[in-house]
Amino acid sequence: MRLASQQDRIRAAGGEVIAVSVDSDERQAAMYRRWPTPDVQYVSDPGGETILQPIGLFDPEERGGIALPGLIVLDPDGNETFAYRGRDFADRQEDDDAIGALEALGLGALDAEVGGPVDESVDVEQKGAFTPRILIPYFKGNRFGAVAIQSRAEGDEAKRLAREHRVMCDGILEAWSSLTG
Repeated sequence: MRLASQQDRIRAAGGEVIAVSVDSDERQAAMYRRWPTPDVQYVSDPGGETILQPIGLFDPEERGGIALPGLIVLDPDGNETFAYRGRDFADRQEDDDAIGALEALGLGALDAEVGGPVDESVDVEQKGAFTPRILIPYFKGNRFGAVAIQSRAEGDEAKRLAREHRVMCDGILEAWSSLTG
């Protein structure tokens, strides 16, 4: 979500956003139609065997296997110049570090194609699919939970993790607001 709100900056630096998940092609098409992220390329990797497992962004223990959050910047030769691999499904990194690494490559602007996949026949209200109408309450609830945990947590690491989660929630809510006006 946050990267989608930074598309102009990403394209100006010569990059594009590719979102890989274990969801089916049909679910990916629904995501593309449902969310205001037209410049994001959605890629399906059921089982994570083709992309997610080889790059270390797959959790086989969670819900039968899911993608872990991550940000990876590749140079034109396919070399990793920046990587963040989340520890679990809720672990997100601030985007500025990844975008800064992309800008440091000095690639020049990219006239990226609009994302996809486009399938007008797909049901956007699929059971179990995260929908835009629940995004704000979901992340507001997460944020308030993180604030409460931070206030009663003991130890620097626990407080840091709670603060990190609150900041992530704030970033997603801000990005959503910028995308939807």
